[in-house]
Amino acid sequence: MKKVFFTLLTILSVTFSFGQILNPVKFDYSVVKKGAGLYEVHVKTLLEPKWHIYSVANPEGGAEATTLKLSSGTAVGKVKEKGLLKTTFDKEFQVNQKYYESNVDFVQLVKTTADKITGTITYMVCNDKQCLPPKEVEFKVKL
Repeated sequence: MKKVFFTLLTILSVTFSFGQILNPVKFDYSVVKKGAGLYEVHVKTLLEPKWHIYSVANPEGGAEATTLKLSSGTAVGKVKEKGLLKTTFDKEFQVNQKYYESNVDFVQLVKTTADKITGTITYMVCNDKQCLPPKEVEFKVKL
């Protein structure tokens, strides 16, 4: 009986260890005051080696472009990107994909009178073997 129990326990342990959720992206949120009621929200994105995230300007027909949506405050202008942009023709999608490797800082100018800025970032990441489905992450930064 003990042998059967330990065998089942070992099989379950191995099975669960392979079921971990893959998340090769880490975000760091910050804000810089630019004037009365005007702030720059920075979403610094760090990627594990060999992974890349798509630009906010990735063309239609390609992988899903990164989007930054505000739940509080009003966006002023478009999202800017600070990082080393790469462009490569993708045979699968038949478009020139725009992406960042290792890191990128997505920056949005926001007008608000609140004490915090909230929103979501929706993104898709790929490596040379696979793409993960688009994911939406909520964020909140205190002013």
